[in-house]
Amino acid sequence: MLLNIFYIAIALLALSFCIFIHELGHFIAAKKRGLIADRFSIGFGPRLFGWKWRGTDFRISLLPLGGYVSLPQLADMGRLEGGEEDESEDLPPISYADKMIVAVMGAVFNIILAFCLSLILWGVGRDIVKTTTIDVVPEQIVNSAGEIVPGPAFEAGLLAGDTILEIDDERIGDWMQLQNAVMTGTGRNDAGIPTTEVTVLRGDKELTLTAHPVLVTSEDIRTLGVQPGTDLVVSMVQENMPAFEAGMLPGDQPIALNGEPITSAAFLSVYLKNHQGGSIDVTLLRQGQEVILPIEPRIAPSEDSPRFGFAYYYEAQTERVHRNPFEQITIMANTMKMTLVALVSQKSDVKVRNMSGPVGIVHGLTAMARYGWIDLVWFLALINVNLAIFNVLPIPVLDGGHMLFATISKITGRPLPRKIMESAYTACIVMLLSFVIYVSFFDVKRVGQDIGIGQGEEPEAAPASAAPVQAKDISKEELTAENAEQINE
Repeated sequence: MLLNIFYIAIALLALSFCIFIHELGHFIAAKKRGLIADRFSIGFGPRLFGWKWRGTDFRISLLPLGGYVSLPQLADMGRLEGGEEDESEDLPPISYADKMIVAVMGAVFNIILAFCLSLILWGVGRDIVKTTTIDVVPEQIVNSAGEIVPGPAFEAGLLAGDTILEIDDERIGDWMQLQNAVMTGTGRNDAGIPTTEVTVLRGDKELTLTAHPVLVTSEDIRTLGVQPGTDLVVSMVQENMPAFEAGMLPGDQPIALNGEPITSAAFLSVYLKNHQGGSIDVTLLRQGQEVILPIEPRIAPSEDSPRFGFAYYYEAQTERVHRNPFEQITIMANTMKMTLVALVSQKSDVKVRNMSGPVGIVHGLTAMARYGWIDLVWFLALINVNLAIFNVLPIPVLDGGHMLFATISKITGRPLPRKIMESAYTACIVMLLSFVIYVSFFDVKRVGQDIGIGQGEEPEAAPASAAPVQAKDISKEELTAENAEQINE
């Protein structure tokens, strides 16, 4: 319990630090350009506590949805940000250059922090699934509706041993990029069926095959159903369920059911789905020794498939990579770009509910803190790249909105009417709050599935981020999106 509190505290401090760095960029730029900065807040709304120094009120505010530096000469949002009145009326105007420099410096500072964190990763390296060579191509998988369907990779003609080079003409450098490219794909044929163009190296020949990804997990994310080389490891055993009663233990490695090798997560789910009753001999490795446990799966209340009652993950065959900061940040930014494109495309299956808000971000940071400091540093770098890109989008309230309004004023030669700006800011704040409440509902659901075995059949299939959700880089402790739908069998 105390350890969980410790990890959550680390996550909250880490997220607050990212926000602080962003706002520090605005604050330093404003001071250097001679602007008035009357508030520096972590959070929005009424002031909870803080201190005043050199004319600036440094505060912690009620709503922990981000933060801001109050710069009335840039954008007067006095009452909206927690002030008592409009504040720019008696202040001298500032130039267009001042507005653009101050507005963009928050994102610049996030990129600088991401660069520094990436320098650390470059030095120590990080364990990921670097290969894009397919190890398993299941003939059948279980879709998000719980139905057994043909494996999309199998139907497309992909084979074990194929090395995936490109997804929809995007070059693939590791398994995480492969997952992201498939999940954020926007391909559909004339019948409206999702399509993915997969370029593989088979022997010495390059082939391009058309696959039709299937939606899996409660998140309805696209997958090809392929897996890299992995080992299935039991992470938790649910009390009063068949696996517990048979003596299965965390750390056991199931390798066969009634003598049939467990070749993939999909095999395990399909086998149970087709099970007609009776005991199943589960062969597993325990401390290097083979053990056979007769287990009769049961159907839990409100479910339609029998379960053993254990959760598992796939321990991926990883290697340590040392990517330089430019390469690492480019990969993160490209993933963010693909996710945003998918979010606004009617042809993709990425929805707003797949995004994560503060709850999901903190949960992701907490999980990374448990995995180790290297994974935490990587995730912090990812968050900072996402924050930088998200904040320069041309949306009122965000930095990009300030830049948009400043540019419109520059082009028209006169400032925008105060009422128009206030209406735009108010509308966007309402939308932001609505968005946070909406995605937090799904965040809480995902967190509940992660921390409570038997509460749900899937773990979170993607990491929380400030913007659209993205698949995690796979380290040996983590789940892949391909096996995520099979948790708690």
